Amino acid sequence: MIRFPRSNRTCRMLAAAVGLMAVSAVGAYFAGVAPFASTRLERARRDIARGNSDSAIELYLAHLDAEPSDYAARLEFGQLLKPTDASASLAILQEIPAEVPEYPQAIWHIAHIATAGKRDKLAEDALLKLDVLRPNDAGVSLSLAELYYRTERFTEALLFAKRATRLQSSRAQSWLLLAEVLDHLNRPGEMLQPLQEAVKLNADLYAAHANLAYANYVSGQLDEAKAEALWCLQRHPNDIVVRRWLAMILRDGGEHDAAFQQVNLALEKSPGDVDCCIIAADLLLFRRDAQQAYDSLKPLYPMHADRRDFLGSLARAAAMSGRREESRRYQQEIIQLIKEGSASN
Repeated sequence: MIRFPRSNRTCRMLAAAVGLMAVSAVGAYFAGVAPFASTRLERARRDIARGNSDSAIELYLAHLDAEPSDYAARLEFGQLLKPTDASASLAILQEIPAEVPEYPQAIWHIAHIATAGKRDKLAEDALLKLDVLRPNDAGVSLSLAELYYRTERFTEALLFAKRATRLQSSRAQSWLLLAEVLDHLNRPGEMLQPLQEAVKLNADLYAAHANLAYANYVSGQLDEAKAEALWCLQRHPNDIVVRRWLAMILRDGGEHDAAFQQVNLALEKSPGDVDCCIIAADLLLFRRDAQQAYDSLKPLYPMHADRRDFLGSLARAAAMSGRREESRRYQQEIIQLIKEGSASN
């Protein structure tokens, strides 16, 4: 056996290693893969782990320039940019095609970015695509319900709010959203069941109790409405809306003095609340104090002449205080508002 000197053996080993590297590079070239692309990607990932995002961005750009079809890396890069440059992140993510495995996750990020940026059309398009890809995803249904609710498309919101509660019945906020949608569709009597479900899941959910006070009131269940309103005011005594509802509940239940006390407490906190002023005026009319009712409403006329409920209360106060011609004028204004509303519909 021929033995080489130690120095010669080292040289031959180095030469063999160089040869193997060359063969690997040539193989990668003919396979259509840039020989050092994976190295750039690995370095980018290491830089992210170290918090060096600027260097990572440069490495991702270089990698994707060499490997534009590496959609896993494109998804990673889009996620990296998302907190700091939403527009650039969208541009990267939107280049991921529908036929690759990374597409659903890319669409999810697009929907999230668009929703956060109030880009409602883009968010809707992305969420509807996700709904096709993930038809049983409660989060997608809830996001669509919230989007349609925020943009006042309540019929569409109802469809997805119902689906969200069916797919994830253990989330109290989803039941609350369903109740809010029903209210905007002028179906307050249907609010009770979802609100009760919300309270079962979260007994301290204030918004659910407040809405139960309202929903029970419009459903004619005054005792239940009163109990819910008192529950709320024990916790948030400065809630003007709930205190106003309590005044209405007490008024309709025949407790006029208690109702007057509650509405005055609300007006102490918010003197310009026109809804409270209307309730107070109606209670004054019940007491036959028409002049005080008229005096409390008349100064508000320039700001609220487009409200039929306000004009109705003012017309009654004017008539009962001896201002019949003025009362008839307010009644004519109500008729005109009704005509204008009918024409716009």
